[in-house]
Order: sequence, then C-alpha cells, then structure tokens
Amino acid sequence: MISLLIVNYRSAALAANAVRTAREGTAAPLQAVVVDNSCDPAEAAALGNIADVILTPNTNLGYARAINLGRRSCKGETLVVSNPDVTFGEGSLDRLSAELNGDTAVAGPALYWDDAFRWNLPPADLNTTLEKLDEVLASRADNWCEQRDRRRIRRRLGFWSLTGTTRVRALSGAIMAIRAADFDVIEGFDERFQLYFEEIDFLRRMTERGKRIAYVPDAKCRHLYNQSAGHDSATAGAAYARSELQYLEKWSGPFAARLLKRLERAPKAIGAQRLEGPITVEGDNRLVEVSPLPSFATAAGCFMPRAGSVELPPEVWRTVRTPLYFRIVEVESFS
Repeated sequence: MISLLIVNYRSAALAANAVRTAREGTAAPLQAVVVDNSCDPAEAAALGNIADVILTPNTNLGYARAINLGRRSCKGETLVVSNPDVTFGEGSLDRLSAELNGDTAVAGPALYWDDAFRWNLPPADLNTTLEKLDEVLASRADNWCEQRDRRRIRRRLGFWSLTGTTRVRALSGAIMAIRAADFDVIEGFDERFQLYFEEIDFLRRMTERGKRIAYVPDAKCRHLYNQSAGHDSATAGAAYARSELQYLEKWSGPFAARLLKRLERAPKAIGAQRLEGPITVEGDNRLVEVSPLPSFATAAGCFMPRAGSVELPPEVWRTVRTPLYFRIVEVESFS
C-alpha cells in the first residue's frame, strides 16, 4: 500500500485535485491522509469525501510537525509526502514506489509547471556551506555571478536531459516517496523547521545513513510552484530566511551561518526581460527559462529544438502572483 500524506494550508481545492489524480493514476492500493493546518472547518469539510484520514490540529503546526503527525495514521510501506499543489501523472506513484528498496530510501519524480509536461522545473540544491559561500560571492562580484550562473545553467541542462533513474544528492520537497521504515529510523522531519528546508535536512540525514536518493524521470508530475505556501509573499519570505539560518546553523555551525548571512547581498539580475506574452525564439536548439526572480536563481525551462514562439499555458498564468522574467539560452554554448 502507498500512503499519500499531504499538509493542507488554505488550499483544499488543490489538495483535493492531488488526491484525485493520485487515485486515478495509481494501480496500487492508496490511502490518502491529510493534515489540515488551516484551522478552518470549511477547509477540512471540503476534503471530507476525498481523504481517508483528515487530521485537524487546533493550531498551525508547521510543515515538519504536521508530516510527523500524519505519519502516525499512515498504513503504507511507502509514504508519499506531497504538497497540495501537485497533479500526479499516470503511473507516477507506482514508478516511484517501485524504486524503493533496502538501498534506496527516497525517490522523486520529474516535476513540470504545466499539464503538457513541457516546462521543466529546476533541480533541488543541497545548500551546503560551499554552495552558500558560492551564492554569497556571486552576490558581491559580477564576474563570480556570471560564472556561477553558467554553472547553474549547465547543471539544469544536464538534469533536464536525464532519461533514466539517477542517484542524486537532493530532491524537491514537493513530492517525495519514502520507505516508511527508513522514515521512522531517522524519526521523520526535524520539527524545528516551521516551513522550508525541512526536506533538504531530511535528505541529508538520510544520506548520512548511507541511503540512496533517486530521481525518477519516468515518473512525471505537475507542480504549480509555490501555491501551497499561501498568498502572503512577505510572510513566506521571512519564513524562508528564518529556516535558512536555522539550517545553516545546524549544518555549517552558528559562526559560519551568521557570517555568510551577514556577507550576502541581494542577488544580481542577469539578462532578465519582463514576460508579458509569447516569447519569440530565433535560432534552433534553444532553452527558454522563465523565473519569478530576475536573478534566475530558480527557473523553469522549455527546450525549443527549432525557431518559433512559445508561451506559458493558461493554467500557469492563472497561478502567477508576481512578475515573471525570461531569457533565451543557446544550448550549444554549454555543451
């Protein structure tokens, strides 16, 4: 059995769609467990006919605590920890579950921004001390920023080109299939993280035990990208900064964490153009990147083998809450 475990926060319609597509696209028996952090009876009521188990704490537990609470109600040998803002592709959960064994503890799918699975979402970062130092240096020096950006593009191109199951260091926390036994051995998520960085911390602790983390590109899912964090971007930004500092203090030490945060500056914009409609692509074999950040620190990518035009589909535009930026990358220059 697979237990789908979702933490809902004022996104019942999205959570209902996630459960529905999981049931429709999965051959294995599926149990749906939802922890509702909304503290709103209407949210729980909207999920009443969808989930097998609904847990309604009387306060917002945060993501990590809610996952650990929901785990106690899960009966499956495989736990699929998921955001509400996802759509599961046909057979995706079965493929992820099939990859789990004594060596592989966690598996994640290929994530896309759109229903057609054309706009790839980026690989996850482990946020090690060296990776954070690289980010800090890029925020202070133009040349370093340019070189770091080229490294990131090369990494994205490599990740998006994978066709077979691959061992990776990190996965997006939007969807992670986890062996229940391995989840329990490391005692689940670290509850000090209210929101953000709990999944990367979890993966690092898992790999410290010698367990394998697998990326499974044949398992395809859509992720609406930052819908489940709520509508208050300022609050979400503060939560991110707080969790990042906690994470760095845990893994890099308090001195290094505070020094790195003190030295960093706002990310630099890199060749960003404001996205307002279709994008015209001149030349063959191009990558179009779209990001909510002019620094392209994170970006979705669409491959264009031939010249033409491309645009974000309506289901993506409907979820956009901030300005978007785009750039066109010549793929050959990174081979």
